[in-house]
Amino acid sequence: QIASGAVFGLIGPNGAGKTTTFSMICGYLAPTSGTVRVLGHKAGSVAELRGKVGALPQDALLPANDPVADALTFYARLLGMGRAEARTAVAEGLERVGMAGWSKVRCGALSHGMAKRVGLAQAFLGSPALVLLDEPTAGLDPKSAFQLREFLKLQRKDGHTIVISS
Repeated sequence: QIASGAVFGLIGPNGAGKTTTFSMICGYLAPTSGTVRVLGHKAGSVAELRGKVGALPQDALLPANDPVADALTFYARLLGMGRAEARTAVAEGLERVGMAGWSKVRCGALSHGMAKRVGLAQAFLGSPALVLLDEPTAGLDPKSAFQLREFLKLQRKDGHTIVISS
């Protein structure tokens, strides 16, 4: 169990099952035994959990030919947001991760660190109660990793429960 509003670390060596655990929490994989409950619901309960769980997979890929704002708007619409709400959420998300001026840049032109920031904006779209971040600092330079940690502190203050694998 993880307390609401906590930042929780899921730590272990490669192959320990951290990413598999995230996949079960998100409902991508079914547990071979036991039960995974997320925010009081069975993991994978799409209707009940839509918009309440955000995730940033370790190797998340953005659509290379899409402008950043278009890609994020697509994800926001998948969460059930209307067009206007999605545009507002995307603008706010890009502002939060320090990329307000990057909305028209094609995702394929982003550096690794900038793509991670866009991934963070995506994971926090709609202000989900639970956010899962799989190796969020992998491949980041020390300054970018520090900025990511500072960003997560602010999100925690906003009431998000954050689980980070490392």
